[in-house]
Parts: sequence; structure tokens; C-alpha cells
Amino acid sequence: MDVRFIDKIKIIGEWNWEKLSRCIVCNLPIENNEPALMCPYCRNWAHKDHLLEWIKIKGRCPFCKRRLNRSDLIEK
Repeated sequence: MDVRFIDKIKIIGEWNWEKLSRCIVCNLPIENNEPALMCPYCRNWAHKDHLLEWIKIKGRCPFCKRRLNRSDLIEK
């Protein structure tokens, strides 16, 4: 196994995955004042309205594809 790959994993492990950055539905930035929801499984964020509409239609997280209900989501 490539040692550099292991070093990259160690670096990734130190990142703050809960940091708001881009919506997993529309890929636009999520501003601090915007309502947002997080998938409890992959811990990715989305604009609240976008994720609620997505789940209503698809029933799954757009990122990890796990089945979601509105009550599963974590609000910012």
C-alpha cells in the first residue's frame, strides 16, 4: 500500500466534516445565515428547502443514498 495514501487519510481524518460549505443538492455555497439541514449518515449539509424537497421526491440522501425521513435530519 502506498504510504502517501495513508498520510492523506490521516489528514482527512483531522478535517471538520461538519463545516458548512456547499449544498449537496444544488452545489451552491451555504451561507451562515441560511437555514440548513444535515444528513445524519454522511454528515453532509444542504439548504433546508432543497433537501426537504429532494427527500419528498426521492426519499434518499442525494449524497450517500440512504433512506431518510424529515425527522432524521439535523438542523443548523
